[in-house]
Amino acid sequence: MSSFDNLSLVYDRSINWDARLGRELPFLLDALSESGGARVLDMACGSGRHSVALALEGADVVGFDSSTSMIQAAKELAAENGVAPRFIVADMTNLETVLNEKFDLIVCLGNSLALVPSLLEVKKLLSAVHSLLNSKGVFVAQVLNFKQIKKTKSRFFQPKGGVTSEGDQVIFARFFTHLEPEESTTLVLTSFVKSSEGWSTTISSQSVLQLDQEVLTQAVRAAGFGQFEVYSDYGGNPFTSTEHRNLVIKARK
Repeated sequence: MSSFDNLSLVYDRSINWDARLGRELPFLLDALSESGGARVLDMACGSGRHSVALALEGADVVGFDSSTSMIQAAKELAAENGVAPRFIVADMTNLETVLNEKFDLIVCLGNSLALVPSLLEVKKLLSAVHSLLNSKGVFVAQVLNFKQIKKTKSRFFQPKGGVTSEGDQVIFARFFTHLEPEESTTLVLTSFVKSSEGWSTTISSQSVLQLDQEVLTQAVRAAGFGQFEVYSDYGGNPFTSTEHRNLVIKARK
């Protein structure tokens, strides 16, 4: 397990998933209903929270992630909840070689689209997504909007607290190393863990594309999507590129 995977798993446990799914799941279920089908592909599914929640609502779900540890966590979560999504260890950059089936809804959440190595790979990925959708299929993605982040120079996230699987207190600090005109930046994730032996620190990093509305909508159009909407959240509220940090896009085939 990489250090970033390890920290990501611990960070995942610190999220209030009941609250998050309460905000996000209705939007995803509406998108699935709009497609007229029940087959869902959860890209970069992580610990499987969305996959399991959708399966509990009756969806036929396939989830994939490049992290073996995340997929193992997803399988355990599914078993605990009595559902059986199909989970696969796979990378987003070779999507078409891994899957040869059609879906009604494809989702890529948690800024995962920005973890693809380059904008060229994003365009290739979205073309693959388009080809994997049924005729009325819907694609939903959520990314950070770097136009707003650059304008406000907000490189730092609010610190976040949680508890490790061993019961130790943990505090997370996240920040971007730079916001220059380059295609990507680096997200640094640091954990401070307080155990019986005192405090310890772990630092890891991940390259992140600096996506925004213009870049993403151009890529969506180039992939062949005929219609799409952009929102500032899963409540369907309007998006303004210079004001909102989060960007949610819903595209139809």
